[in-house]
Formats: sequence, C-alpha cells, structure tokens
Amino acid sequence: MSRFLLKLVAADRLGYAALQAVLMQVAAVLINFLTGVITARVLGAEGRGVYAAATAWAMLLGSASTVGLADAVLIRIRQRPEASRAIALCGLVAALAVATALSLLAFASMPLLLGRRAEASLDLARASLVLAHVGAVGVIVRQVYAGQGRYLAANLSAFLPTALHAAVLLGVLAMGRLEVATAVASVLAGSALAVGLVLPSLLRQLQGPLSELRRAARDLMDFARRAVFADLFALCATWTDRLLLIFLLGPAQLGAYVVAASLAQRITAFTPRTSLLLSAMSGEGPAEAAQLHHLALRVTIASCLPVLAVLFLVDTLLITSVYGAEFASAVLVFRILVVDRVLARFAAIASQLYLALGRPGLNSCFRGAELGVMVAVMIILTPDHGAAGAACGLLAGTGVRLALAWGGLVTQLRLPFPRLWLTRQDLAGMKAALE
Repeated sequence: MSRFLLKLVAADRLGYAALQAVLMQVAAVLINFLTGVITARVLGAEGRGVYAAATAWAMLLGSASTVGLADAVLIRIRQRPEASRAIALCGLVAALAVATALSLLAFASMPLLLGRRAEASLDLARASLVLAHVGAVGVIVRQVYAGQGRYLAANLSAFLPTALHAAVLLGVLAMGRLEVATAVASVLAGSALAVGLVLPSLLRQLQGPLSELRRAARDLMDFARRAVFADLFALCATWTDRLLLIFLLGPAQLGAYVVAASLAQRITAFTPRTSLLLSAMSGEGPAEAAQLHHLALRVTIASCLPVLAVLFLVDTLLITSVYGAEFASAVLVFRILVVDRVLARFAAIASQLYLALGRPGLNSCFRGAELGVMVAVMIILTPDHGAAGAACGLLAGTGVRLALAWGGLVTQLRLPFPRLWLTRQDLAGMKAALE
C-alpha cells in the first residue's frame, strides 16, 4: 500500500497521473460544493445572481486570453522540451497581452455587457477584471507542466485555486463579513495566491536558451491560428447560456440556473483532465494515440453513467435540502445540463485525438456547428421556457458536436469506430500499466 501511495503521489506515469487527477478533481468538487452552498445560503438566490453577473465576464475573458494558445503551448513543449523556457515565456507574454487588451475593452463596455444587471454589479464586475490576467497565467502554467510530463505539478496548479478560494471564503465567513463584494474578492484572492505559489518555481526550472524566443513565437502562432477557432467556439458554447441569461432572466432565476450549471459540471470530476490525455497522445503515433483515445472514452463512459443514474434519483432532495427550497426550480435545469455535461466530456476526449494528430481545423468545424445549433435553439426556447430552454439549447449543440466528432473518426481520421464498453482485457491492461 505504501508503495502504491508513493507512486500515486509521484504521478510519474500516466496511469497514476490520471488517478491522481481524478482524486484531486473529486476533492475540488467537494470544496466547490461547500463554497457554493455557503454563498447560496448566505447571499440568497438574488445575491448569488449578482455574484455570478459580477464574475462572469472576468472568468470568460481569462479563458478567452488563451484560445488556441493553451493547446499550442502544451503541444510545442511536448515536441521540443529543450526549448521549454522560450515557449513558456512566449505563451505567458501573449496570454497577458491578450488579457490586458480584452480587459480594457470590457471595462469601457461593462454597462452594456451587464445589461439590466449593471446597476447592481458594475463596480464589482470592473474590479473583477483583474481575474482575467490571473486566470490566463494559471492556464498557461498548467499547460507547461502537462507538456513537460510533470503531472503532479499540473494537477496541483489546477487544484490550488479552488482550495485557496475556499480557505479565504471560510475566513471571511468566520469574520461575519461574507457579502457579494467579499465573495467576489475571495475568488480573486484564491487564484492570485495559487499563481504566486506556482509561477516562481516554474520559471526557475524551465530549460533552453532565450535565443529560441523568435522561433518559439512563430511555432506557437502557427499552431494557435489553426486551433483558435475551435477554442473560440468552445468558449462561446460554454458561456453563451450564462451571458444570454444575464439579459433574459431576473437575479433569482439566474441564481438558480448558476447553481444547476455548477452542480452539473461536477460530474466531470470522475474523469481526468483532457490536458493529461493530450500530453500522452502527443508523444505517440497515430495508432497508439487512437488506442489511448478509445480506452479513455470507455473509462469515461463507465465512470459517468452510474453517477448520472444516481444523480437522477437524488437531485430533487439534494438541491432543495442543501441549497434551500427557493432553488427548487433548478432541478429540471440540472437534469438537462448534467446529461449535456456527460456528452460534452465524450466529445472533449475525441477533440484531443484530433489535436494530437494535427487536425485542429476539424475541431473548429465541429465547434462551429455546435455553437450555431446551440444559439438557434436557445433563441427559440428561452423566451418561453426560461432557464430550461437555455439548457435544451446547450444539449442540442453538444449532441451535434459529439455526432460530428465520432463520425469524423471514421470519415476523416480513417479509424474504426471505438468500442464503448470496458472488457476484462481493458481492465488487465490498466492494471499492468499501474504496476
């Protein structure tokens, strides 16, 4: 047992890294569940809606600052580890530059971006824009570690913001000062502390001469320009519902939707982050990468479906007893969104194979189709059905993307369609990999 734990902590092999990632993600889910319950209980549905509106744009811009760039950093470091210093520095500088430009535009446009929520959230939303820079740096740091095969560091850098946010939030709660403004500040403080702890260590251990900066920048931009549309469409698909609902729903309804969406997202904790899978695939040939994809898909299906079944049995009791009766309207939205998240996870695994095999343009096409269907269905259904209509739009778009991605395995990558269930041979292979 002690030998197993040592290997699990070291995470120097993909199997142990994946297991470690799942355990950390489950811990993060429990922590996020705790912080979500605290903010929902203390702030109420209306306060939770204001909190969501105040932080939504900052988080969106943080992700937007690394579109195309995050995968490019991981892939290029995996291909050229001797130039990791130049690649990482180019990635960090580019992410910060984009975050600054987007934040300045958002600061000036914030009254328009918040719609009718502007009066209650404007100052907080503008102050939260610092989070875009912190989030962008955090993404690049995680991708650098994953590209180097330093899975423990990658997993920790993903887990620390959640843990430190919870610590700050609990401290504010203990002082009796938890309100919307301090809840927003706790998110920023947790993320900033995590980056401050991880970034100096990363910069010290990077390798390679700075004379590689020009080539590194060229290589990054070459990959990023082909992957950028897939990431942009993914970003739009991820945030379209919340941003649209800022304009269409009142604070209480928005707060209920955010609770449902946040809870539904947690089902992905039972599978490793896709960056670990992409790191492993990038170092293999096409046949080996396809085998990794097929096994990852089967493990994900086996992990998610039983959890999905249990959640459908207990969701009403869970949401109303934990968050309060005022969040009862979130149950139907949660059921739709949790199915959407499971299908989205299957599609995300397929997208890593397209990236690893140098076909990011296909991901862009799939994501574009997803976004088009999603927006169309949301526009049709949301006015009459509110949050549930928006959730149906997400599910429809994800279904189209998954169908295209799975179909492309056969028609574009010329691979056999993967088996969807685990066998004894799969389990024996996984056991051998751990041993």
